[in-house]
Amino acid sequence: MPLKSQTPAFVYTHFAQRLNHFAPIVGVQWRRLSLSSARTRWGSARSDGSIRLNRHLFHLRPELLDYVVVHELSHLREMNHSPRFWAVVRSVLPDYANLRKELKNQRITSSTFTL
Repeated sequence: MPLKSQTPAFVYTHFAQRLNHFAPIVGVQWRRLSLSSARTRWGSARSDGSIRLNRHLFHLRPELLDYVVVHELSHLREMNHSPRFWAVVRSVLPDYANLRKELKNQRITSSTFTL
């Protein structure tokens, strides 16, 4: 992959495109995107519409990035992991359980990706 495609600006733009794609499907509007290098979290969402995505997602399968994007956007509707929350995720990604399981088997390491 060319170095340019690994710059923070490129990663940010790519993640924003995925958020913009899924937000209308989930029925929400995100307000702010930030990138993180967290060691234990793939993403987070705040009730003010802020989404934080781990930059390491860039190197995973696109379907796993999409799962995290949909997961975090779904929190803008349900700020918990209730059955209603999972119903939102399932309405967009019917195969979310397999993606979730696959993501749990991924490790976040600093050697995976450095910006």
